Amino acid sequence: MVGDFFGGSNIRARGSASFDRLFVYADDLDAPATLPPGNSIMSISESGPVGIFDTSLMSVQQAQSIFRGGGTLPGVTLAGTISANASLTTSDTISQIQSQLASTPQGYDIVLLQTPSGTYAAAVDSIFQSRNTVAGTTVYNSSASGAMIQGGGDSLNGGEDLDAYYFYDHVINVDTAIADAANGSVGSLKIAEGGSVLPQDRVFFRYSYIGDVAYGGGGLSRFTPGFEKSFLNQLVSFEVRLPFVADAATNITADGRSLSTNSDAKVGNVMMYFKTLLLESTNYAISGGLGLALPSAESIEINLSNGSPLLRVANDSVQIQPFLGGLYMPGDKWFAQGFTQFSFATSDNTVYLNPDGNGLQQAGSISDPSYLFADLAVGCFAYRNDQADYLTAIIPTLEVHQTTSLDDAGSVSAGNLQLGNFSGTTSITSAVLATTFEFGLHTHLTAAYAFPVTSNERQYDGAFRIQYNRALR
Repeated sequence: MVGDFFGGSNIRARGSASFDRLFVYADDLDAPATLPPGNSIMSISESGPVGIFDTSLMSVQQAQSIFRGGGTLPGVTLAGTISANASLTTSDTISQIQSQLASTPQGYDIVLLQTPSGTYAAAVDSIFQSRNTVAGTTVYNSSASGAMIQGGGDSLNGGEDLDAYYFYDHVINVDTAIADAANGSVGSLKIAEGGSVLPQDRVFFRYSYIGDVAYGGGGLSRFTPGFEKSFLNQLVSFEVRLPFVADAATNITADGRSLSTNSDAKVGNVMMYFKTLLLESTNYAISGGLGLALPSAESIEINLSNGSPLLRVANDSVQIQPFLGGLYMPGDKWFAQGFTQFSFATSDNTVYLNPDGNGLQQAGSISDPSYLFADLAVGCFAYRNDQADYLTAIIPTLEVHQTTSLDDAGSVSAGNLQLGNFSGTTSITSAVLATTFEFGLHTHLTAAYAFPVTSNERQYDGAFRIQYNRALR
């Protein structure tokens, strides 16, 4: 059996991370001596310029806490100025602000503000772009911004001085599919990919070119050498597969507005299969066993173009894959074989996110879903001559493969940055057209093309596969 391609869980990174923050400080704004009607908002505009500052102060709420504790604000560095009026416009009406001030015993209540003039954002953006090597988007942080009455005044009657704090973030946006960390972008291997129902003594090598892989945006060249060794007169066998790819999508670089994949050669998870022949007759056989996927593949990472890490998903889990296989050959020409296999992760994969530019922090973990794989192949000996010197058989086959997830990976988040499976459970059907050429009874060379039948969850466009198998007895 040749097998299809399955990339693993549909993991996606989305959201934003803030890697720089500045604030615009419009101080000493005088409320009108005679306030507008209570159902009106309040607007103040005075001559500029207005300062743009770099400081460790991160929000108006932090300033409020410092003032209420009797402290002083941290030092600031002037980063630039805005050639516009200093202004504020409240979000609440005069009456609402007065009620808010009267309802708290402490001073320094925060007055909510509307988004300031676009001139402010343009000036801040210019500074962000000049001081950051990674392109990003300037975003006004309304939740961190606001105004307070100078001196901790606790009433608004007219003539008070207000200080407005406008905070802006340099934001890196991301929304991209990434490889499942459980297989390190190599794809999830299963017993049906080149597997045999009967225990054998053999060596093999498989090459696959998988076109337009969902998580890489391009093709994937995968190589899988391995061997199978039988014992107890071919009643049991032990198989090892060592997959690797020439163009892995494990490392992604983000420059703030686009993503690029670093195409490097990477190893996948080492696969081991233990198989035993359970039942055999003249025209059918049933086997069963257990597969183990060891987490030898690298973690999945997204880094900014300046080297700062954005996220990392560790490959921590061993996957256990029990299976049953069956072979039926009613005569000398036609045959059918298939596998039913489950895959279970023994632990979760740790997720590290960097939502605020202060380095990776452990945000939680996601689990690789449990899967059910059902694989069936039907073929025939279109040509067979066991006495031929070279070509002894031509065997066309048709395969159908169904992959179904039994749960989903879930998701984790830190700040505005999220990672997880947001598409729910997976159900993918693929087909394979293959032809095997047998040489001298012991050597098999197979050419095949795999393609997804379902269209709503396509993980690849098509896969061209070459498989060499050499029986040792």
